[in-house]
Amino acid sequence: MQTQTNGARRWRRVGVTTTAGALVLGLAACSGADGGASGLDGDTLTMYTWVGGKADKQQWADYIAGGVHADPSMSVSFSGPPIGDYYTKLPTVMRSSSAPCLVTFQNGRVNPYVEGLEPLDELAKENKLDLSAYSSAMLEQLRVDGELYALPFNAGPTVILYNKQMFKDAGVAEPSNDWTTDDFIAAAKATTKDGVYGFAIGQGSNPISTLMAADGHPYADENGPLLDDPAFHDALQLLVDLATVHKVAKPLEAAAGGTFPDIDAFNTGQSAMEMQGLWDLQHAQESLGKDNVGIAVIPSANGQSKGFIGGSGFGITKTCGDKQKAFEAITAMTSKAGLDEVTKSQASVPARLDSLDAWSANVGSPEFTEVIRQMTGDATPSPVPANQSQLDTLLTQYEVEAFSGQRTVAEVLEQVKAGLAQ
Repeated sequence: MQTQTNGARRWRRVGVTTTAGALVLGLAACSGADGGASGLDGDTLTMYTWVGGKADKQQWADYIAGGVHADPSMSVSFSGPPIGDYYTKLPTVMRSSSAPCLVTFQNGRVNPYVEGLEPLDELAKENKLDLSAYSSAMLEQLRVDGELYALPFNAGPTVILYNKQMFKDAGVAEPSNDWTTDDFIAAAKATTKDGVYGFAIGQGSNPISTLMAADGHPYADENGPLLDDPAFHDALQLLVDLATVHKVAKPLEAAAGGTFPDIDAFNTGQSAMEMQGLWDLQHAQESLGKDNVGIAVIPSANGQSKGFIGGSGFGITKTCGDKQKAFEAITAMTSKAGLDEVTKSQASVPARLDSLDAWSANVGSPEFTEVIRQMTGDATPSPVPANQSQLDTLLTQYEVEAFSGQRTVAEVLEQVKAGLAQ
């Protein structure tokens, strides 16, 4: 574990200061000594991102430290709201007089913001950046109409996190990399007892798109989410059946803003499994014990699971006063040297294939590495539609009616379609 002394050294190294535990970065001070170049504070590039607490602050400090490790001349500061407010505020921030040079995107969500972003293909060509080093599925998510708008730093495959002690107590073998949906349901049934559910269901489109991807079905195309695809219906139906037929999961209820009941249930020992991005691994290990949390591939019908990539990337705003400097910074933060450095303190999977070995060495688990190689190396590509946020809002609003029995899955999807059409 990193000591407080080492932590303080890392903060000083990347030029971030803290006062009474608060981050002092001053995004509004973009018009600094450089005469007002947009998105720069002197020689420092400003980055707008989600900052919800200590873990987020440490994450961005780590990525910036990795960039400095790769390019000692790099200087980046960061600020922003919690993730729940980030995408709502981002358009206004990008249009403001104090717009940053750099912005970040989670789960490939660049589509709604491309008017304010600089295309990166020409900059990559001019700087001789080999894009083939990055996850191809991740690059595809960050393209809109063939143009690349962000460089990926985190491949973020969705996996099954499971409680090893609960599996052992139930006499259930730990999941193999070729387990099927039937195997998954059997494990969930065996671990559902004594007030604990076998599985915790997440909200919105991510569980649906992940289950679809496992069987090779994209959840969206260039025209939007594939709500009429039978595979979309079947994925949501499976989730409903886990709660209402198999009784291995708590039915989804109306969500309170900003809550993640599946994460809370797993991390507090109220469920044996959850389907989540690997970013939650560290939180789960802190709550349940590092050696008590396992990861598994997403179950599939035939046992040949493909991954769903929902990672993150760095973009450059059109208003940035020095786009070359900005590109050099995001290249440094996503370089092999930079991401190798980040893996020392981050459980998230690097978007560069040549950094997976460093991630494996630092995470210390060959089993984890095999799961991640399968999920990232054989992923189902899927674009992120421009109305992704609206899709998640509508699904979260209406899917509870399928869990309560008020409506069928087909009726819920019709409601979502109608909402998207408005």
